[in-house]
Amino acid sequence: MMKKLLLISIITLLLFAACKKAENSYTGSRSCKECHENFYQLWESSYHGSAMQNFTVDFAKNHLTACDTSITVNKEIFRYQLKKRRGIIIEEISGKRYRISHVLGGKYVYYFLTPLDKGKLQTLPLGYDVEKKEWFDITSSAIRSHQSVSDAALPWTDRRYTFNTSCYSCHVSQLSSEYDIQNDSYHTTWLEAGINCETCHGPAEEHKRQFTQAKIRDEIPEKMHLKTITQSRGYSADQVNAMCSYCHAKMISLTPVFVPGKDFYQHFDLITYENPDFYPDGRDLGENYTYTGWLMSPCVENSDMDCLHCHTSSGRYRQKDDPNASCLPCHADRVQTATDHTHHPEGSAGNECIACHMPKTEFARMTRSDHSMRPPMPAATRAYGSPNACNACHTDKTPAWADSVITQRYTGRFQAETLQWAKYLNALRKGDKNQLNATLTFLASPQNEIIKSAMIRSLDNIRDERVISILLTSLHDPSALVRSSAATALLPYLNPLVIEQLSMATRDSVRLVRIRAAASLASLSSFQLPELYREDIASAMGEYHQSLLLFPDSEISHYNLGHFHEQRNQHSAAITSYRRSLSLRPEQTESAVNLAMLYYQNGNIDSSLFYLLHAAAENPTHPLPHLNLGLLYAELGYADQAIESFETSFQLENNAVAAYNLAVLYSATEPDHSINRAKQAYELQPENSKYLYTYAFYLLQNGESKAAEILLESAIQGNIVSFDIYYLLGSIYKNSSETTKFQSLYKNASGDMDLSENEREFFRNK
Repeated sequence: MMKKLLLISIITLLLFAACKKAENSYTGSRSCKECHENFYQLWESSYHGSAMQNFTVDFAKNHLTACDTSITVNKEIFRYQLKKRRGIIIEEISGKRYRISHVLGGKYVYYFLTPLDKGKLQTLPLGYDVEKKEWFDITSSAIRSHQSVSDAALPWTDRRYTFNTSCYSCHVSQLSSEYDIQNDSYHTTWLEAGINCETCHGPAEEHKRQFTQAKIRDEIPEKMHLKTITQSRGYSADQVNAMCSYCHAKMISLTPVFVPGKDFYQHFDLITYENPDFYPDGRDLGENYTYTGWLMSPCVENSDMDCLHCHTSSGRYRQKDDPNASCLPCHADRVQTATDHTHHPEGSAGNECIACHMPKTEFARMTRSDHSMRPPMPAATRAYGSPNACNACHTDKTPAWADSVITQRYTGRFQAETLQWAKYLNALRKGDKNQLNATLTFLASPQNEIIKSAMIRSLDNIRDERVISILLTSLHDPSALVRSSAATALLPYLNPLVIEQLSMATRDSVRLVRIRAAASLASLSSFQLPELYREDIASAMGEYHQSLLLFPDSEISHYNLGHFHEQRNQHSAAITSYRRSLSLRPEQTESAVNLAMLYYQNGNIDSSLFYLLHAAAENPTHPLPHLNLGLLYAELGYADQAIESFETSFQLENNAVAAYNLAVLYSATEPDHSINRAKQAYELQPENSKYLYTYAFYLLQNGESKAAEILLESAIQGNIVSFDIYYLLGSIYKNSSETTKFQSLYKNASGDMDLSENEREFFRNK
């Protein structure tokens, strides 16, 4: 039987923020200039103001240098040329020319857009490094090369480099994507390029109207602006931070519009340390999505500090000339005696607070500061290979040297605390249960919401009912992020108590929690849900469904929409969604596999086989298509093809399902292979009673009865039991004439409540 083996995240990480539709109430930044000349000038010259701009010859002459050599990008060869009236990127082999229409960025890198068919604005394959003054291949610069992440450069024409799909939210203001799903085309418009005044202050039409009239009457009411336009004055720190996080968070959008001043979790979910873009100790890949790290900052946790403490609304660093002033007034004693604390001479880079607490890392040729503001932790570098501030400067030294310096000079408290939770998180991310009891004890104590959410989300890698209690408790955590993470993690454990608690969570005051609770209940029919909460569940289910419709040009959105329909037994709609996902990205493996499963369940074996073969051909290094091909071939009786598929899957990823099936398939012809694969399945999942029994059975068949006996006895002692395990061990005792052991075993089995009543009755009769 084919089974769903993988559920990916709700929406792809590339979808950073929601669309903001242009409305008549937006007037554009120029309307602010008359009354706010100074702020307008500061904004216009900022990186926010120039986040996107038209490409002109003057721009090119002032900001770019010539491209002296051709640059190879995925076997194609490109060169930049500046003509009299325009800039172009030439593909030299084919001779194709791509006009540069717009420019993105500017602090570290310039990216360039070109118009393609169907209204698409595509990021061109060549970017420009502002600091090095050189042209470079953008696709290879975006390859992640940390931890176990293995990336390949995407083609420059990939949808992830399409402005309309991925980049727009943080580079233009009041945008309307206008995507036509029927012909995969765009009619994208925006009110203003760059991040304009109204992105942070809201629509200004009414503000301008009232002030213009009041100015004519010469009677501007005090604090009128508070009623007519959004102001950060009077905002809580969370509101200010949410306003900035719209562009500076690795997040998932839940609604189409975010208005400044609103709560972050009413509109977004946040990616935390469960994601491989973060090391287990929380250091990140190096992108400019700093909100997750920001929420880890001790300064943020223990004060009302917000982004505007260090940055102006236009993004400038306020304390550029005196960086240590950033830490005032809270750390005045440290600032006044900085050299005593830093052990670096006055005037040196090492004597700046941010050098150690906000070290810079680079990704895709862009440099960012670590906003978690935690101390240097070279011990974590030694454990996980993550970057640390000491070795960022002292490149000639080792992390062991840096660790010894930190240990000698400071308490090391932060290192010890971080290594503790990082150890638990790392085990969960790897699916290792050995630390589970200690992890659950840790989670039961007060923890930072990022750490707690990351661990709860990573519990998905292990399925163990010991987690239910802590997840139910976490459904009532003060943090909406933690509550939502717990709601998602409870999906595999839908017993009556869990269903009731999730149903109650659909009444939560925060949209994120309601949506995640609804998603976990989506597979249940109405009569399985508590009558008291059915209206709340239906409302939350509607919010969840709407969140899945936000990005019709994303293959992941259609995958998740298909999964939603499949949970609701709406198979026709699910098939449509999965097929749309594949039309947008043919190599979307999970969509193809789930589509194959649906066709199989509906008796269409040919279509099921077609989509599994499609998935294996499009993504040959993904183990999932090969695993499911093996299951289908085995069921159809094609043993040789099944073995080949299972072997391929196992080589790509040591998984117990493939090993177990290989053991069964080899049993008739190659007993040595059979025992070896059965052992591997058992070792990969030693708590799985089926795999343990199978290994013992083949040992017994091969004449190794004592080894089988020891294995089965240890299983029962460890409470890994099943009818088959008791029966097989009883057969071994009986054949060995060990009557006392035989009788004692069956007596125990007859009272084992882990067995069904019929199974217990069988052993009582024996």
